[in-house]
Amino acid sequence: MEEFASFSISGRIARATLTREKSLNSLTLDTINLLYENVSAWLQDDDISCIVLDSSSDRAFCAGADITRLYHEIKAGNLDYADAFFTNEYRLDHMLHQAEKPILVWGSGVVMGGGLGLFSGCSHRVGTPDNRIAMPEITIGLFPDAGGTWLLSRLPDQLGIFAGMTGCQLSAGDALELGMLDYVLDHEQKAPVLEELSTAEWSGETADNHRILSELLATFTVERDLPANLLAHRGAVRDLVERALASDDFFAVFESGLTDLRNEDWLATAADTYAKGSPTTARVFLEQLGRAKEMSLADTFRMELAIACQCARRADFPEGVRALLVDKDRNPAWSYVKTGDVPESHVAAHFSPSWEDTHPLSDLG
Repeated sequence: MEEFASFSISGRIARATLTREKSLNSLTLDTINLLYENVSAWLQDDDISCIVLDSSSDRAFCAGADITRLYHEIKAGNLDYADAFFTNEYRLDHMLHQAEKPILVWGSGVVMGGGLGLFSGCSHRVGTPDNRIAMPEITIGLFPDAGGTWLLSRLPDQLGIFAGMTGCQLSAGDALELGMLDYVLDHEQKAPVLEELSTAEWSGETADNHRILSELLATFTVERDLPANLLAHRGAVRDLVERALASDDFFAVFESGLTDLRNEDWLATAADTYAKGSPTTARVFLEQLGRAKEMSLADTFRMELAIACQCARRADFPEGVRALLVDKDRNPAWSYVKTGDVPESHVAAHFSPSWEDTHPLSDLG
C-alpha cells in the first residue's frame, strides 16, 4: 500500500509529513482523511504544544489534489469519491484556519492549489526562496478552491483576481510581501528549526506557544533580496483589473488589456495561461469573488463545495484533466470557446447545491 504521509510525536511536537514525492505530494482522499484524523486528535491533546506540517521533499510541499485520480473516479461514475474528496478537504482546511494551537507549515518549492489551501490555513507559514505558489485551476476547468476564495479576495490592489484568472506563479518575494508567507528560510535551515522546536520551553498557554514559535522562527530569518513576479507588475495589473471591474464588460476589457501586457515573459506566460484556460472557470471565479465579499470563512467553504461538486458533474473539469495529464494533448475542448459565450444561467448553476438535504459543511463555525 502506498504511503501517503507519516505521523509522529516527539515530546510536545506533533508532525505530519507528506510523502508522495513522485506526485509532488498530491492529495488523495486517503491523505486528506489521515491528515484530518491526526491533526484533529493533536489539537485536542493537552500534551501537544505545537504541530508541524511539512513534506519529505525539498522540491514541493504539495502541488494540490491528485486530479488524475479524481478524473478516473468521475469518468467511472463514482461521484461519491469526488464529493467526499472536496467535502473532507475543505473541512480539513477550515480546521487548520480555526486551530488555536500554533501550526508551523514548511512549504518548500511548489505550493499550489489544494497545497496552498493547506498552507494558508496554518498559523506560521514558512516558505523557501525557490517557492512557486499558484492557484492554477483555470488550466483544468476547476476553480481556485480549498480556501482560495478567502485568500485571493483579501489580496490588495485586485491582485487576487489576476492571480486566479491567470493561474500565475508567485515567487517567495511576492508571497512574503502580500502576507501569504510569514517567513522565508533556506532548505538547509529546516533541520535546525526542528531541533530547536524539540528543545524549546513550551508553555501550557496557547498564546505563549504562538509567541515562542514566532520568536524561534525569527532567529532564523535573515534580510535577503527575494525576486518578485506579480509585484514587479503591481501597478499595471491593478490598473487593468480596476478598469475591467469599472466597465460594463469585465472580460472584454480584461482580455484586451492582457494582450497589451505581453511585453514581458512572466506577463506573457500569465496571459497565455488565461487564454488557454476554461472560459467557464473565468466566469465562475469572478462570480465567486463577488459573492464572497460579505461571507464568513465558513460560508466561503460552503460556497466552494457547491461549485466543486458541480464541476465534478460537468464537462470542463474532467476534460481539462484529460488534456493536461491523461492524454496530454494540451488541447481541451471546453464547453464554451469564449467567455462571452458562457450563459449566465450556466455560471449560476455552479452555485446550486448538488445535494437534496442539509449542507455537508453546515456544522462549520
